[in-house]
Amino acid sequence: MFGSAKVRKTLNNLFLILIVAASCWFIYRQVFVHGNFAQFRQELSVRVQSPEFRILFAAAILLMPFNWFLEAVKWRRLIAYLGPVSLPSAFRSVMAGITFSLFTPNRVGEFLGRVFTLKENRIQGALLTLTGSLSQLIVTLLSGMVALLFFLKYYAPFSERWHYFLYAGLIVFVILFGTLIILIFYKVPVITAALEKLIRPQWQKINMYLAVMERVNRRDLIQVLLLSLFRYLIFSGQFVLLIWAFGLEIPYLQAMMLIALTYFVMAAIPTVALADIGIRGSVSIYFLGLYAGGDPAAAASILSVSTMIWLINLAFPAVIGMFFIKRIKLMGKL
Repeated sequence: MFGSAKVRKTLNNLFLILIVAASCWFIYRQVFVHGNFAQFRQELSVRVQSPEFRILFAAAILLMPFNWFLEAVKWRRLIAYLGPVSLPSAFRSVMAGITFSLFTPNRVGEFLGRVFTLKENRIQGALLTLTGSLSQLIVTLLSGMVALLFFLKYYAPFSERWHYFLYAGLIVFVILFGTLIILIFYKVPVITAALEKLIRPQWQKINMYLAVMERVNRRDLIQVLLLSLFRYLIFSGQFVLLIWAFGLEIPYLQAMMLIALTYFVMAAIPTVALADIGIRGSVSIYFLGLYAGGDPAAAASILSVSTMIWLINLAFPAVIGMFFIKRIKLMGKL
């Protein structure tokens, strides 16, 4: 249909211009239209006078490149099964994927944007990228479930004997569920090999796509899971630093528990990145507000923290990704 190389190149360029323009528009609307930017700016102008705020804020900013660097390392390790990829190239692909993700449900466009930077083997690349996303989801779910156990201990009344039995049952469930999903992730090559046997012979192309998953070394899967854990600790640490920067005196472990529950709920809600700041803000206000006792001033600070996290970890990288989005080629080899 688009046989001419010149036509394909023109369509590709037009699409990329559209992506960049849409990304700029969505960031503008999120910050200046949908967000309470006036209140955020007012609180920021007050807080920035404090040396403590500037130190904590600078630390949160400096952690941002480490966050996405680890994601690039993780993606490079997986995508290496299709061919060698340099770390700078992997980092550029990750940045381009963030730009691509701004207006897709649950940021699906993030891994689509990365896959489109590949010149060929895109379906296999998508499967490998999905494995990396799954590892991050597993860490988020397990952290949230463990945090839930501590949350119930802190905030739920245990007034009846059966409450304790229910809580013990929940602990067993978390242990069993956590073990199960880690084993499933660890056995991904075995599962894909079993699927290959079920696919009809005439659908050999699907087998070709699945074959790349069978080659993934289990040691690499463990390393990918550990990289996801380190990433989780980094962006949760950024959250804690900003909580302290905006004057919320929540102890580290308590803050990590409430943040884990926030990310746990966020993972379960289908959203687009455009709406992420609003949903993240409301969920954060609910959990962190419990510690603050429903103080309206604390709620305003929590909303400012959520806005800043969104700007640092999504909006700013998306702007950087706009400079790398030209690497995306829509019409490559599958």
